[in-house]
Amino acid sequence: MQNIEQLTRSLGAALQLCPEYVRFVAAKEQNEADESLQGLMRELELVRMQYKHEATKGDAADEARMDSYERQFKAVYGEIMKNGNMQEYQMAQGELDRLVKRVVGILQGCAQGEDPAMFEPEAAGCGGDCGGCKGCG
Repeated sequence: MQNIEQLTRSLGAALQLCPEYVRFVAAKEQNEADESLQGLMRELELVRMQYKHEATKGDAADEARMDSYERQFKAVYGEIMKNGNMQEYQMAQGELDRLVKRVVGILQGCAQGEDPAMFEPEAAGCGGDCGGCKGCG
C-alpha cells in the first residue's frame, strides 16, 4: 500500500505541473488580486448573510426584504460572472476538473479490473463519480 501512496503523491506532483493546473492557479491568483472582483465577492457575502439572517426569523421574516435581498444577490452575482478574471477562473477550473475526473475514472476502472493501458472512462460511460454506479465495464 505504501508504494501505491507514493505513486499517487508522484501523480499529484505531476498534476501540479500540467498546463491545466498552472492555468487554474494563475486564474485564482488573478481573482485574488482583482480588487473590484473582491469587493463584489464581499458584497455578495454580505447580501447572503442578510438574507440568511432574515430567513431565520421564520414566519416573522419580512418577505419584501427577502425579495430585495434575492434581487440584490442576483444582480451582484451577475456582475461577478461578467468579470473577465472570474470567467477565466471558471474556464480554468472546468478544464482542471475534467482532467481530474478523467484520472479518477481511469483509477476506478483499474480498481474494477480494467486494463490500465486501454481503459477509457468516457467510452465506458464513467464520469469518475461513482454515486449510484453499478460497477465499471
